Amino acid sequence: MSWLVLTLLSVFISSAATILQRVLMRDDTSNPYSYTVIFHFLLGFLVLIFGLLKGSNFSFFSGNIYLLFLAAVLWGLCQVFLFKALQLVEASELIIVSGLRVVITIVASIVFLNQIFTGWNALGAALILAATFLVVKLGKSFRFDMGLLYTLAMTVFGGLAIVVDSANVQHYDVLAYSTFSNFLSGFFILAFYPKALLQWRQFVRPNFLTKMLPLVVCSATQGVLYLLALTYGGNTAQVGTIRQASVIVTVLLAVIFLKERGDLGRKLAAAVLVTAGVILLS
Repeated sequence: MSWLVLTLLSVFISSAATILQRVLMRDDTSNPYSYTVIFHFLLGFLVLIFGLLKGSNFSFFSGNIYLLFLAAVLWGLCQVFLFKALQLVEASELIIVSGLRVVITIVASIVFLNQIFTGWNALGAALILAATFLVVKLGKSFRFDMGLLYTLAMTVFGGLAIVVDSANVQHYDVLAYSTFSNFLSGFFILAFYPKALLQWRQFVRPNFLTKMLPLVVCSATQGVLYLLALTYGGNTAQVGTIRQASVIVTVLLAVIFLKERGDLGRKLAAAVLVTAGVILLS
């Protein structure tokens, strides 16, 4: 299977997971830090089971353990700053600023991985970013405040994490790496916010687990597909940029399944831009 197919599958499953999260977790009152710690641990356990059944090599030292810890810290910081940003900025503002993650990924992959990014690829990236702007409504102008700084920090750490992932999966079995990364990210967030353990009783309730498990399965699947795309010859900048299309795919899935049909013309135009962008990036 080609890296492009794997990346597109990752995008669609990631978007489906977001829709599931809107539907299943709509009335949940979990602390976001607690939720993310449990989420990472459940992801780690699920991928661990897949890896054991598949016979994956779970050698912790088969790659560079410093880069492994760096990836976990970067993804953990990305999540921490995401939650901080969501407390201070509108979701639409966060989506637009987080689109800069593509730029961070492209620049870092060129500088640190010596990867080539052509003019056509750059045009494809620009189309996907333009589509992101197109589907988002801003209720107010941008302000340079702590909310914006948190969003920028989340964007930088997330963009760099994709590049470190690309380097790591060249030496680790994908399922093993996903297992290590999720557990380490969970422990990192827990170390940053130990109060997350205070809600542990809420997370073992059957009604919570029945809502969480579908999300975990979708997230684990899209995560593994994304890592496989990096190992099957996918250029880090290309894969990272195409994954940005999940914003638009999520909007379109919401039109179909959640009947969110406002500004349908703009959403369809964004879908066309994303399609053109993916073609140029492939």
